[in-house]
Amino acid sequence: MISQLNEKKGTEVEEEREEHKDVHLEWKRIALIGFIPMLLLLICSLLVLKFIGGENYSLAIDWFDENLGLWSIFLYVYVVDTLILPLSPDLVYPIAVSKNPLVMIPLIGTASALGGITSYAIGLLLHKIPFIRKFTDKAKVKWGAYIRKYGVFFVIIAGILPLPFSTICVLAGALKMPAGKVIPATAIRYIRTAIYFALFRAGLLMI
Repeated sequence: MISQLNEKKGTEVEEEREEHKDVHLEWKRIALIGFIPMLLLLICSLLVLKFIGGENYSLAIDWFDENLGLWSIFLYVYVVDTLILPLSPDLVYPIAVSKNPLVMIPLIGTASALGGITSYAIGLLLHKIPFIRKFTDKAKVKWGAYIRKYGVFFVIIAGILPLPFSTICVLAGALKMPAGKVIPATAIRYIRTAIYFALFRAGLLMI
């Protein structure tokens, strides 16, 4: 009986090695994935701001403050980083950079980190629900081998670069990654927020 269990375990280890053999982080590709979308968003934002002018930009910010407020930014980022949606949390930066960084960086970072934690909980607790499992099964095909090989390090990479953060956090839960590793890893979103805020603020000052 023990020998059969050892044989089964050995087979599983060998299968895992085979799966991981061709799984490598392509740093050049990751750099491009991370750099190009951010650069395009930054350029488009600056072109729009240049087109509408500083006065109209200020009026738009005033309208936003009066009608929506900071909590709408928090809610948007939280929802985008919780659910698997074709949206980016980075769309808030053209508005956020006009405000105090000591307020906006903690606010956006907290919303994003909480979104990642919620995504992890969704994968962990609701993976068996058909509607949720449909998405996690698709994610496993694309990202599962990377998470199984690199573990929480891949969550950190997704937290820095514009990879599908919510998808990878959901998958981390579905694959039963330890909460004690995943939850602290989501704090990387504070660093990402600070970097993006600085880039967009520098662009805003340029125009």
